[in-house]
Amino acid sequence: MGLVNKIVVTNADGFDKTLQDSLKSNETVFVQFISSIDKTTCSLWCRDCQVSEPIVNSVFENLPKNITYIECQIEREGGNPNHPYRTNPTLKLTAIPTLIVLLTKDGPKPKTLVEEDLAKEENVKQFVNEYL
Repeated sequence: MGLVNKIVVTNADGFDKTLQDSLKSNETVFVQFISSIDKTTCSLWCRDCQVSEPIVNSVFENLPKNITYIECQIEREGGNPNHPYRTNPTLKLTAIPTLIVLLTKDGPKPKTLVEEDLAKEENVKQFVNEYL
């Protein structure tokens, strides 16, 4: 079983630095964009994220290879079209939850798995194993 280096970030500045540092030392970096934790309910505010988060975490915990996995928590902003993750030319985030793989050898073009596809463990396993 591999060792997952899971890093949790909660803002765009922290994400940019973490991603740059991770790509310097890893060929493959996975990033999951999910909702932040709602302070009143103590759970993720996005229902789809509540379903996908344990599935994605389980897949990464059972990988046979060491990888870096960044969990990027996003505050509720009501679909802000100017959000830094939406306007980032590499990410172009359109929805959460989204799982992205960034490969240093392929340059900045990320591959993604989005929303309902993350609710099925087999989809997540297939997506992740494709890049190991």
